[in-house]
Amino acid sequence: MCEKKSLWCSYQSIIFNLKQHPVYPCFAILTAFNPRSIVLSKKDNLVRHQKLELALKSQCDSVLPISCSAPDGQWQELGFIVPLSKEAACLEARRWEQNAIYWVEGNELFLVPVLLDGVETQRLGDWPSFLYT
Repeated sequence: MCEKKSLWCSYQSIIFNLKQHPVYPCFAILTAFNPRSIVLSKKDNLVRHQKLELALKSQCDSVLPISCSAPDGQWQELGFIVPLSKEAACLEARRWEQNAIYWVEGNELFLVPVLLDGVETQRLGDWPSFLYT
């Protein structure tokens, strides 16, 4: 599948950096950077990031910052960990024109398609193994 879906495959190669570990049984990782994987300027991405933070804080008591990046550092996006349902997280991601979200449940990390057709939710592995230390 990776030959045909290189964008989807690139989303599967990720590491996360966070200062505070979430204590929720399940949560979503959302970003507003680069809608539909169209690269925006740093300034535009940061404005979107701030607006996403405000939108999420109106829905959740707890919003934790997180940095998402390729293991080789070729790209990095700021995002948030939020204790929304998977359905609510996908709706929010769609609003911000995101192709997918990361979902953690039972200490397992999943990649969940939002705007992409022809791909299915992918179990990526143990959540702690994706944390940059």
